[in-house]
Amino acid sequence: MKRIKVTLLISVIIAVLTGCGDNSASKSQSASANSVSSVMQQQMNQTDTEQQPEQNAETQQSTQDSEMLQAVNSEVTTAEKKTTGTSDVDVDLTALSSTMVYSEVYNMLDLPEDYTGKTVRMNGQFALYQAYDENGEPVPDQIYYACVIADATACCQQGLEFVLAGNYTYPDDYPELGSEITVVGEFQTYMEDDYQYCHLIDAHFD
Repeated sequence: MKRIKVTLLISVIIAVLTGCGDNSASKSQSASANSVSSVMQQQMNQTDTEQQPEQNAETQQSTQDSEMLQAVNSEVTTAEKKTTGTSDVDVDLTALSSTMVYSEVYNMLDLPEDYTGKTVRMNGQFALYQAYDENGEPVPDQIYYACVIADATACCQQGLEFVLAGNYTYPDDYPELGSEITVVGEFQTYMEDDYQYCHLIDAHFD
């Protein structure tokens, strides 16, 4: 009888120990799973945190580009709508910033069909070009007068030729070379020696 009780007691102890062992292993597996899940969650949070500044930077850049485009469009619209005195001016380059006015003159020379017939007002330095014949003699009727505009850095220049309305003689009726002028005229193109050129006709100093 004692032997049976001892055997039963030993069996109970083994069962309890076995149960504790299984529970401990289960807890260990659960803790391990929780630890892995925690690490993965931390990595995901870290990735989100690292990506957030990049997304914010892209959004900020997009906003800046949009604002710059709106500013450019606003300047061009202002230039096209502005009038001076009693005569309407379709494109007033004096209303643009130094960067924009250089770009706009470049567009006028590159896409003259978009400006043909429009009245243009511009401000810049007075310049001229004298043509010479094969003997090196100046050609009297080939003197070209221009209003020259520099870009914002003053390293590049764009010039637009103009022809004054009426009879004028150089140098008596013109300003000094390099002086600041404002000229208004109608934008037109003409052909010379198989090349197309742009100029302001019926122009006057403003």
